[in-house]
Amino acid sequence: MPAFTKQVGPAVVEEQTLAMVREMLVELGSKHAVEKVTPGASFDRDLGLGSLERVELLVRSEARFGVQLPDDVAQEAETVGEWIDAILGSGGPVETKERYRIVPPARLAPPEPVAATTLVEALRAHAEVEPDRIHIHLPEDDRGQDITYRELLDRASAVAAGLVAAGLGREQTVAIMLPTCADFFYAFFGVMLAGGIAVPIYPPARPDKIEEYVRRQVLILRNAEIRFLITFDRVKAVSQLMRAQLPSLIEVTNVAALSRPGAPFKAVEPADLGFIQYTSGSTGDPKGVMLTHANILANVRGIGQAVKVRPDDVVVTWLPLYHDMGLIGSWLFALYHAAPITVLSPLAFLSRPERWLWAMHDAGGTLCPAPNFSYELCARKIPDRALEGLNLSSWRVAINAGEAVLPDTIARFSKRFAKYGFRAESMLPCYGLAESSVALAFPPIDRRPRIDTIRREAYEQYGRAEPATPGETNVMRFVSAGSPLPQHEARLVDEQGHEAGERRQGKLLFRGLSRTSGYYRNPAATAAAMTPDGWMDSGDLAYWADGELFITGRLKDCIIKSGRNIIPQEVEAAASEVPGVRRGCVAAFGVTDPATGTERIVVVAETRAVAAEELRRIEADVVRGVEAVIGIPPDKVALVRPQTVPKTSSGKIRRAETKALFVAGKLEGRQRAPWVQITSLWLENAGSWLGRAAQRARERAAETWIAALLSLASLAGGVALQVLPLRWGGRVLHWSARWFLFATGQEVEVAGLEKLEADRPAVLVANHPGRLDALILAAALPETFLLSDSGALASLRLLEPLVVEPLTGNQAPPGGTQKQRIQRGLAAGHSVVVFPEGPRGEPAWRCRFRLDGFHAALETGAPVHPVAIRRANVTVGEAIQPEPENRREVIRLREAVREALGRLAQQKADA
Repeated sequence: MPAFTKQVGPAVVEEQTLAMVREMLVELGSKHAVEKVTPGASFDRDLGLGSLERVELLVRSEARFGVQLPDDVAQEAETVGEWIDAILGSGGPVETKERYRIVPPARLAPPEPVAATTLVEALRAHAEVEPDRIHIHLPEDDRGQDITYRELLDRASAVAAGLVAAGLGREQTVAIMLPTCADFFYAFFGVMLAGGIAVPIYPPARPDKIEEYVRRQVLILRNAEIRFLITFDRVKAVSQLMRAQLPSLIEVTNVAALSRPGAPFKAVEPADLGFIQYTSGSTGDPKGVMLTHANILANVRGIGQAVKVRPDDVVVTWLPLYHDMGLIGSWLFALYHAAPITVLSPLAFLSRPERWLWAMHDAGGTLCPAPNFSYELCARKIPDRALEGLNLSSWRVAINAGEAVLPDTIARFSKRFAKYGFRAESMLPCYGLAESSVALAFPPIDRRPRIDTIRREAYEQYGRAEPATPGETNVMRFVSAGSPLPQHEARLVDEQGHEAGERRQGKLLFRGLSRTSGYYRNPAATAAAMTPDGWMDSGDLAYWADGELFITGRLKDCIIKSGRNIIPQEVEAAASEVPGVRRGCVAAFGVTDPATGTERIVVVAETRAVAAEELRRIEADVVRGVEAVIGIPPDKVALVRPQTVPKTSSGKIRRAETKALFVAGKLEGRQRAPWVQITSLWLENAGSWLGRAAQRARERAAETWIAALLSLASLAGGVALQVLPLRWGGRVLHWSARWFLFATGQEVEVAGLEKLEADRPAVLVANHPGRLDALILAAALPETFLLSDSGALASLRLLEPLVVEPLTGNQAPPGGTQKQRIQRGLAAGHSVVVFPEGPRGEPAWRCRFRLDGFHAALETGAPVHPVAIRRANVTVGEAIQPEPENRREVIRLREAVREALGRLAQQKADA
């Protein structure tokens, strides 16, 4: 036991902790819960203390006991007893610990890679220009971790090699379920380098929400048809629960298991998907936003212009990497512009919000995007003692986006942190959405946020944003999001699709280089959002004023009451101010009343109160508070226990889901214990597991049968090649290969045999799609051939006699060069097959051929024939005759063969 706890004893620590929890509950207005405070009491179910309240408890615990508690205790401790154990096991009093030192780069950032057309090219450009430049700082490890551009490329290449070796095909999807850590960065680019499509998803955070998590993620991953899931050991059990419901999934793995030497050979094009961003509200109809490399690069370039990126800029973020603002708006923006980026985990921020600000201080941060609630949390929750010595004067652009930007939050944050060097002009409210990669509109930098005060009645009844006069009280306030990024457009239309005029509410449509082409495997959602002329519906409402956009809310969330358009955020904000209501845990929505033809305003608010009298008081106060703000009282106030209102992974209220639960009468359904949820999922999956086990058994039986047939065919052909003359052994191999393909249900189809001249050996240059290519050629070609080397016989070693014999005697090097071997085979009267180097399955235009075969053809005058293999189909192309007088003939032959193979492969694919 640590020395400091021995001084007071475990009993005293327990007693004081229980007293401290009771004090907090009294302050929060939850006097009823005080009686439930015991070591076994659940923070969520019994006491109603959510994650933010536990942050406050962490601060108080450290101050009272003089200890440093683990960061994850605020999020992971389920009971008061677990909290007490964390204090007793904390290791002693707080020691002055020097923060991880972030060393600034020795040189300014190099020019942006304007020639890059993909993210892979951008990474490679920086890795070539300045490979040892530190790109990422991860300060949360014991000693911190830095990642250079060279290391990122090398480690990602190792992951890519592992994925390719494990069977990942081009444009297949790979889910990345990792927390903020180095492995995320390696995995993300590893998938790209392997030619795959990354699908970032958030890892499970709360044991008591495991059932909801699994069901939601399974829907997403089924839609994505993922082939691999890259995860980490702590969530292995959850991964296995999901695996049973994902028929497309080949393997659950991790970065360490995938990493291996070797480089992938997958080409990446600007039009290829960089990754799929599933919207945070994805439920029964998952909407995966498809983003190409061209989309993402256009967006990070546009953001760079909007913030006037500088070569000395430094980025700091705590945003989750599975979310577009953390992934594109923070990391990929920094990667492209070669700005060093300090990356904290969301847990580090939520448990100690001051860490974000100290990271800005330590790194000399100049750029940082974050949602409105984080600025509010810092303004309200961080104690002054945690900010002593803080300097935020380098912070030149504080992007506020991702959710509704509130004028009061801007004012509170700017006022509180002005004495720490924060300039009010640094706050930059802007607007974006996943369908536009991340960003769409920015206001000018270096000005204070523009706040528009308008008359409530005119806006709610007629959709007119009329400026209010000084002194008016019945008003609404909105913050300008500026104007669209370069090469992007926005327009506002009314219900009839006509242009909305100045200061008139309209539906926001947009288009531009960052715009997605649609939703992955969801044509109905894509068609619903797109117009024939390329505009996409954002789902948001807004108005123009003096050339700037003012976003007013989501169209689907708007409540229509007595002809007025009520914005739910205003209702929720008013209800949150009522004592006893959990701030940020309120959902407002409309429910159609068939009797009146209008909507009833429903407010669902979380509270810790249970006493009838206290609940009546809170309900009455919510009614009065909402009426005071919008002029109409809510029709129904539903007070529910903590953790009832559904939220997205990024903390946004799920209004539609809350409404569905309310209508179905399921809001008060009590959360089941984690073990009950897990057991339920295991039982539900039993059928899937049995089905998968039966399928695997059938597949294994089929594989065993095929392997046995292959062994027989190879044995017959191999023995014949060993004991008979080559031509006769080749005939035996020809028929045994055809028998094998027939027995395994494959029909041999051959085209172009007439192009091979009788009794004239040729160099046959083939693609290499599979491991049985040599056997397929043996079945397809009537004449015996030789192979230029044994590389194509990985699983057919009994056919070694087909490989051209090495030269003997005084030839140099010993055994002869490959060119000499091919010449020997041609001189013996046999055609020689040349396969490309590298992994099987490469497209024809990417095949890498050694020049030996072309040299041999040139020196012997043998024709060169391209041969395209696709499954059990073989097509022989027209002969390409060497031109000995051409000094660059060898290169011409190789390129002509590549082009011909590409044409033949395309013809096969189109057939």
